[in-house]
Amino acid sequence: MTMTKEEEGVDLPATMASALECASPVEALRALSMASAMKADILGEELNQQLNSFVIELPNILSKDTEEISTIIACADSILGSLTKIASGGTQASQEIRQLEEEKRGLEQQAQDVETALSLRRNSEIAAEALSSQKYEIAAKAVHEYNEYRRMERHTDRALAFAGEYTVQQMETTQRVLRETLLQKYEIAVGTSDLQMLGNLTPLLSMIDMEEEGVDQYLQYLKRILEKDLEDARLGEKQPDVPNDMPQSRASMRRQEQRKKEQATNAPPYVQMGRIYNTAVTALRHHLPMVSHFLHKAGGDSAVVQLVNVEVEQVVVPLFQYYIQDRQLAVVARNSQRIYGALEERYVGRLDSLVATEESLANDMDDCGFRMEVGALADVDGALDEAALCLQHAESYQRFLQHTVREVNKARQMRYEKEKETNRLERERAEWATGMSQAPIAEQDAPYVPLEIIPKHTHLMEVVAELGGYYSGIERCLLLASMQRAFTSPPTFIDIPKSRALKTSLVDTCLFAARRSAKRAFATGHGGTASAMTNFCGDTLGGVLLEVITRRAQDSGVAKLKPGDGLLEGGLSLFSAPHTLMKSQAEDEATRQRKMQQGIARACATLNDLDVASHHVVELEKILLASITEGFQQTAEADQLRACVKNLSPVKESYKNAAIDAVDGLVDILKPRVRSLVSDSVGSEASTGASFMASSVGKDRATLRMNYNLDDEAFKLSQISESYMTRLCSSLEEVIEPLKVYLIPRLADALVLGVLGAAAKRLEGSLRRCQFTALGALSLDSDMRDLLSFAKQFVGSTEYSSNIVLYRACTPLARLMQIAKLLNVDDLEDVVDLISSSKRKGNWDLKLEDAKAYLSLRVEFEGRKVNELLNIEDE
Repeated sequence: MTMTKEEEGVDLPATMASALECASPVEALRALSMASAMKADILGEELNQQLNSFVIELPNILSKDTEEISTIIACADSILGSLTKIASGGTQASQEIRQLEEEKRGLEQQAQDVETALSLRRNSEIAAEALSSQKYEIAAKAVHEYNEYRRMERHTDRALAFAGEYTVQQMETTQRVLRETLLQKYEIAVGTSDLQMLGNLTPLLSMIDMEEEGVDQYLQYLKRILEKDLEDARLGEKQPDVPNDMPQSRASMRRQEQRKKEQATNAPPYVQMGRIYNTAVTALRHHLPMVSHFLHKAGGDSAVVQLVNVEVEQVVVPLFQYYIQDRQLAVVARNSQRIYGALEERYVGRLDSLVATEESLANDMDDCGFRMEVGALADVDGALDEAALCLQHAESYQRFLQHTVREVNKARQMRYEKEKETNRLERERAEWATGMSQAPIAEQDAPYVPLEIIPKHTHLMEVVAELGGYYSGIERCLLLASMQRAFTSPPTFIDIPKSRALKTSLVDTCLFAARRSAKRAFATGHGGTASAMTNFCGDTLGGVLLEVITRRAQDSGVAKLKPGDGLLEGGLSLFSAPHTLMKSQAEDEATRQRKMQQGIARACATLNDLDVASHHVVELEKILLASITEGFQQTAEADQLRACVKNLSPVKESYKNAAIDAVDGLVDILKPRVRSLVSDSVGSEASTGASFMASSVGKDRATLRMNYNLDDEAFKLSQISESYMTRLCSSLEEVIEPLKVYLIPRLADALVLGVLGAAAKRLEGSLRRCQFTALGALSLDSDMRDLLSFAKQFVGSTEYSSNIVLYRACTPLARLMQIAKLLNVDDLEDVVDLISSSKRKGNWDLKLEDAKAYLSLRVEFEGRKVNELLNIEDE
């Protein structure tokens, strides 16, 4: 048995079940049967060849096996015959099923054609009857259904034959007449500006596929009414009509018209622009929804937005140009830039005094021509309010226009997604109806690309940017001119709440001007203008104002607080001015004290101004950040503006550092007085009087000399006598207290720490000249603890309640405490552990040379052992 060529071309299935699933089950089953028969023949021949060798030895077995093989072959033939019959029946059944499916599909198509033909006849009659009776909506719906069937490809030859040639011709004629009639009526509605008729006809145009013609006509109508409405808005609102029963002469009517024109001409520019923007917004809100719903296929929605924007630009841009020319903003901005440079050069890097004396006031009253070339401060401020309103109205309109563009694109995207979903469902229905192999291939849907309805850069944006540039330059000059007036005005002192400290009106006036300028720029909503003004404010506050306040603090504050020569009492000096307040003999003591306190408070106020200015800058930064969140869209432009506002943080730090530097300068002029007090208290050789009366023996603890070489009797005497540290703290209090009460807490703490640092350095120098016994070291520790307690008492901030924080803030005081710890060790072996543990905690500032020097002052420790312990070679 051999296989035919057709059977050899059929893929051999693995099982009978898989053969039934093949495209041709009969051929597959026949191939399977033939393969089984061929395999059986091959196996039979192999068995016969193998059994030949067993004929002699096993004749009975050979005959028996031959019978079994014959039986197997017969069974295989029987199975092959059965399978052939089954396959033939399956092929016949499959052919019948396919035939039935084709008949069903044909019947369904025939039924659909009949339904289409009936629909054609019905719609043809309805459309013709509705058209004759001028029921255009009904006719449009019938024509719309007819066109939908055509788009769905249901107008087959058989369907058209069923409907009849007359029906098709009647429908085409009705559609043509309906389109001509509706277009004619639409043109009439456009010509007469009949909005009600347009509202009725526009949906019908979309039904009969006349969107393009409708868009062209609607845009003509919209352009005509926009031109009229925008012109009316530019000239002013319409006046109410005069009652008919009140007669008017022609002269009165002419006067009324002339009055309207004058009112329109005299209206501020921002009022005219606001009316124009409102008219455009009203037009978009009124016309865009209907056009977007019914005429979007022809691009009517984007065309309406573009038309409104073009018409607005044609009216508003000339207003902006006229406003810029009428106010001469280009010339004023150029003069403002020159004046700003002159004022900045006057105050930045100035070497002479900035104290508001009569001579300096006379020189500084010159505003470098601001009043003559720019205008008075109040007039310029009002003009900038007007410019800011123009920018604000334009920005509001631009934002509304951008919002409209986003909404149009959002609606288009929704329709696009809906169409994609419809196509997907149609493909799935085709797959179920025709099978996977005959289903249409699903193409990759491209994502929706938004339309660029409005260009990124328009003529209106360019004019607004030009006005914003002029506005920023004039606003910057106004800010510096306002500060210049504050600089030249005599200072007014203001109480700071919850303290006796004062501040001057200079800071409040200047920061109010900066806040007003920045908030006005932010109110425009224009990101470029707001960013420019923020940078200008930062430069002015961090440059001119910082320089002026810093020099005032030095000239009117630090210089007047010099002990002996200024308001503070100091040692007698032959060169002290006889006319100073402290040495006036014509006034009584109470008046002298009162004026002295008032002078100190006012001098300290100039230092307080630096810290107050830093707080004002922080508040300004918070206000501007809140304005960004509330008034600007979260875009890259808002992030850029936020970065500009963040640049105010370095300005705040500059004021804080300048305040600390001013206090450091005050400490520097107090250092001679502090050193004298320390010398008088410890009884050094540089002091006068009683310090020379002290003996070197440890029994004179009650004298002014510092002495830690104490025996038992001297130590007991020191416990009941007043120590030099008590007198020193009392003297330091007399220096600190008059200043501390008039300084802001942060500056007062800096002053206290600075004075204590100067005193601690002087004390450390005196300690190097002393000898220490074990009892003297205990007395030293007690004295240093008294000094530490005094420091905590006078420092107001709670953060300094920790010793570690206080030590880090005042390193000289920390060194004294470390020296006391070092000298109080009982055994030299404990020194290494003390130093290493303190270093691990970050609380050790003494070098090994310092430790060696102080340990050598302890009378119980030998210098050789100290050197060996600290690994320092003995000289």
